[in-house]
Amino acid sequence: MRLLFSVLVALVAFSGAALADPFANFYGNTVKVSGAAGERSVFIDVGGSYSQKLPDGSTAEGKYTVEGDTACFLGGEQPYCVPAEARNVGDSWELTAPDGSKETATLVAGR
Repeated sequence: MRLLFSVLVALVAFSGAALADPFANFYGNTVKVSGAAGERSVFIDVGGSYSQKLPDGSTAEGKYTVEGDTACFLGGEQPYCVPAEARNVGDSWELTAPDGSKETATLVAGR
């Protein structure tokens, strides 16, 4: 009986981790993305929408989807797909834009 209970607890724990929202720490914060075109601020919201302030000061909005371990941001000419990974404020990581150029993203506190 103890073994069965332990297995059930482990299954619930692992399924909870699998269902966790990889963008939970992004909500209410800002992703600063730097690349050849300059720096933009991306604001990811609960429910599959995002907005961004572009280097020229203009703004753009779009939707994103998460399928498995990939998130795709829609709204530009091509989807911008990235690994759907949890991040903490202060983390920086490398991205590859749809045109193949490299960018650096940093999660910063606040909007």
